Amino acid sequence: MRKLLLGMSTLAAVILGGAAQAADMPLKAPPPAAPVMYNWTGVYIGAHIGGAWLGGNGHDHFDGVTHCITGTTICFEDNGVGRHNGRFIGGGQIGYNYQVSQWVWGVEGQISGVASNNDDDACGFFTTTPGGPRDFLFRCRDRSGWVASIAARLGVAFGQTGNWLLYVKGGGAFADARAGIRFRDDCPAVVLTICNSGAVFNNDDNTRTGWMIGVGLETGWFGNWSWKLEYNFMDFGHRDLHFDNTFIVTGCPTVGCRLVRDIDFDRQISVVKFGLNYRFAPVAAPVAARY
Repeated sequence: MRKLLLGMSTLAAVILGGAAQAADMPLKAPPPAAPVMYNWTGVYIGAHIGGAWLGGNGHDHFDGVTHCITGTTICFEDNGVGRHNGRFIGGGQIGYNYQVSQWVWGVEGQISGVASNNDDDACGFFTTTPGGPRDFLFRCRDRSGWVASIAARLGVAFGQTGNWLLYVKGGGAFADARAGIRFRDDCPAVVLTICNSGAVFNNDDNTRTGWMIGVGLETGWFGNWSWKLEYNFMDFGHRDLHFDNTFIVTGCPTVGCRLVRDIDFDRQISVVKFGLNYRFAPVAAPVAARY
């Protein structure tokens, strides 16, 4: 009996000692929470504001380098009309993204109104004496009321949760083009014969098509909202504006006094814009943790 009680006491001590030792062992830390990644997939709409600058060169071809009609003091220069003139823009965009791993593919259409309320600029001139004071003879314009594009996008998501997107884009561009020439309204008496000659100017008011490329940076912010900063370059080629009617300047020889020349208007537009998008899709998808 004594041996049985002694054995039971020893077994109890071993069990209690093991339990105490197990209680003193450190607990295994819980697994880390799975990171939540930003999801760029989905349809989005948005708005933007920014600035547009008309670029290119308005080449005048009035008798080569001198830009003057031979034997007269009627000359032409475009005075940089339409070039590097900043304009405020505002508009909207709609698009779709599809994300595969860190790569984001998409397509986007956008249209922007261009604030352009300037009057036609003075561009041609005449002088009463060679090398003397100049007075303008023509008014020229080269401006756009709106620009638009439809382009494919390719971007790469980065950052701790992938909520930053660096992308490039390229596609077709469209613009309201208003380029033209006319005589000044209050034609001076010294060139009144020219202003009343009935010359017809070949103006170009239509929609131009071209191509565009761009680059941008976008960041997911507050749920389905995202901000973006983007630069676009658009090229619309050139148009020749010319005087359709030939007329003779009074008092000049027959040869060399005809005002029949072309003006080649190139049109490029640079756009910098700041935009806000709303995406109709779940923002986040949990990423499975691996142990």
